[in-house]
Amino acid sequence: MTPSTDHVGDDLHLLVDGRLSDRDRERVDAHVSSCATCKAELADLRDLKARLRQHSALSPVPAAVRARVAQTIDQVDAEARRAPTSPRRAPGRRVAIALAAAAVVIFIVMRPSPPDFVAGADGDLVAYMAGTLALTLETSEPAALEAHLASAAFDFPTRVFDFGMMGYALVGGQAGELEGRSSALFAYEGQNGEDLVCQMFEATSDELPSGFEVRENLGVVFRIYRRDGRTLVFWQEGDVLCVLASTGDPEEAIQLAFAKAVPGGTPEAIG
Repeated sequence: MTPSTDHVGDDLHLLVDGRLSDRDRERVDAHVSSCATCKAELADLRDLKARLRQHSALSPVPAAVRARVAQTIDQVDAEARRAPTSPRRAPGRRVAIALAAAAVVIFIVMRPSPPDFVAGADGDLVAYMAGTLALTLETSEPAALEAHLASAAFDFPTRVFDFGMMGYALVGGQAGELEGRSSALFAYEGQNGEDLVCQMFEATSDELPSGFEVRENLGVVFRIYRRDGRTLVFWQEGDVLCVLASTGDPEEAIQLAFAKAVPGGTPEAIG
């Protein structure tokens, strides 16, 4: 048979969704059997909808995303109705738009969420406050904790901060994870019962979310976050991102970070 040039266009969606009457389904099936273009578009639609069903079962598509895709398709429909040429004689236009919109949905659903180091570090501080963050070694000696952490074989140099002269006693630490990154964690207690948790892990400050205050001291840039009375101060040392999370006075927490950050950006710079 000679392939038809009067493509069925929008009816392909209705066919895949099972929304055609018996009479229209027979008409569309007859057309597709003789039209290579519509047959290929129908196969693409069926494949894409199958993938969407699979991904939706694993991770439901957010309502806002569904609404945005539906709005895009509605706009295409409106443009097609205003156009002088019937959408059925514009082969694949609506199909192509729908495929692109659905591909965006799959991309959004499948795209991994970026790590939120601020939420992770704040969560560890809250867990420590609640007594649910277990320390693998309880000690008041920074050198003992450094020796303990050396067995974790981190891919980055670690050093345990000594805040003794500033009124914070070391309680202990652990080799753990922060948002999927290996982390060296140190916990302290202030003279007035303040909790302080510091961590070092491989990351860059560019991975931090927005909403921070910036301070600079001796060439080191600090990003400061405030969460329900808690203060988190981040700074970069080479390939390592450091964070100091405190329940104490915010300005005191910032000054503690200033005192322990390494000018020049790498731990090896310590004299």
